[in-house]
Amino acid sequence: MLKAVETLINDVRALCAAPIPAEERWSAAADRMRTLLADPELREHARTWPTSPALLGLQGKHANLLFYEDPDHGFVLNGLIKPASARTTIHDHGRSFTVYGVITGAEKVVRYAVRDAVPLAGAAESGLLARAQVDLTEEHDVGPGHIDYILPWAVHAEVNGGASTAAMILRSQRSGTFVQNIFDATSGAVEQYHVPRQISYALG
Repeated sequence: MLKAVETLINDVRALCAAPIPAEERWSAAADRMRTLLADPELREHARTWPTSPALLGLQGKHANLLFYEDPDHGFVLNGLIKPASARTTIHDHGRSFTVYGVITGAEKVVRYAVRDAVPLAGAAESGLLARAQVDLTEEHDVGPGHIDYILPWAVHAEVNGGASTAAMILRSQRSGTFVQNIFDATSGAVEQYHVPRQISYALG
């Protein structure tokens, strides 16, 4: 494990053990992530991450490298490689908190507001939807060192430029332990998505 990654893990473990509100905990974790993204060893290591489209998934539904899952608090560290011109679906991250940090490359982060939402009948989680309209509210071009702190159910997308991107993702819980929504901006349809593929990979 890279030293800077070990430091982040220890910091997040301490935050998880502290009696503070969840939004405050993960906001503080986002601040800790900034230090990790500046680490030259991490940037160099990211160059070795696998880039095969056959391994990393279909356009819009990219697999995650799984670096670490905390045995006590359940948070995880993921890696994400997206090829040039890749475009994610319009999606949320369900009930999880997410800290997304760009290591290399450049992309556009797009945010949306939800209206005319119809809850999914019989869903165990109240944020799951059967239909909804999404309206673009803001978009920003971002590059290495950018941190996106994503609250539960916040709707967004990422669009790559002319080069691939590598990102580190800190999630409050592992994908597969929650369900997220994927939105069709044209039709208003909403699909439920359970998990991007998790590929165990050593950071070190």
